[in-house]
Amino acid sequence: MKTILITGANRGLGYEFTRQYLESGNMVIATCRNPEKASALQALHTNYKDTLSILQLEVTSEEAITGTVDKAAQRSDTIDILINNAGVGHWDPLEGTTFDLMTDSYRINAVAPLLITRAFLPLLKKAERPLAAFITSLLGSIARREEMGMDSGSFCYNASKAALNMIGAMLALQLKEDGIIVLLQSPGWASTDMGGKEAANTPREVVTGMIEIFQNATLHDSGKFLQWTGEELPW
Repeated sequence: MKTILITGANRGLGYEFTRQYLESGNMVIATCRNPEKASALQALHTNYKDTLSILQLEVTSEEAITGTVDKAAQRSDTIDILINNAGVGHWDPLEGTTFDLMTDSYRINAVAPLLITRAFLPLLKKAERPLAAFITSLLGSIARREEMGMDSGSFCYNASKAALNMIGAMLALQLKEDGIIVLLQSPGWASTDMGGKEAANTPREVVTGMIEIFQNATLHDSGKFLQWTGEELPW
């Protein structure tokens, strides 16, 4: 049994990661901003009382992050897989982009995963095969920017995911000597609340693909930017 900690676990991909890891017999620490409002998670807990813990986490608060580490440590001596999934999508056009929207995007999509990973390093280092995954996006690829066109994404979202990619690449280099695998993982276009109903893929198939990648990844793969299908993406 492995212990997986997931941020933004109350809906979408975070919820699907939680569900699939529980179904396969793992322990999951699911975090979100408002656990009392996370009805799907709470319903899941009724069937997995012994293996699912739901913790409150405001990802933009360093104090909250530290508190969540302490609570997680009471439930498990190690974290085998950390999935930085929580994110925000501000889709405003150039004319509607503001300091506040850009700052919010960077705080939640880039800075928070960095500080969360740093805080959980002591628990990750105790695992036999630790892995930290950052749920990023193909929209953060500068190399494919012209190919995708300006109708894809927004200044806020795309730039924050490009920043997350750099953070993950730097962490991969720094943490390799600790044996921690770091992956920049794109889920593609999935039919979540953020992705919309028109998306090409379901959360179930996308998460199944990403879990398979996590299971098979080695230190040789650390720092790679991957699509949920396993395709390596250009920066």
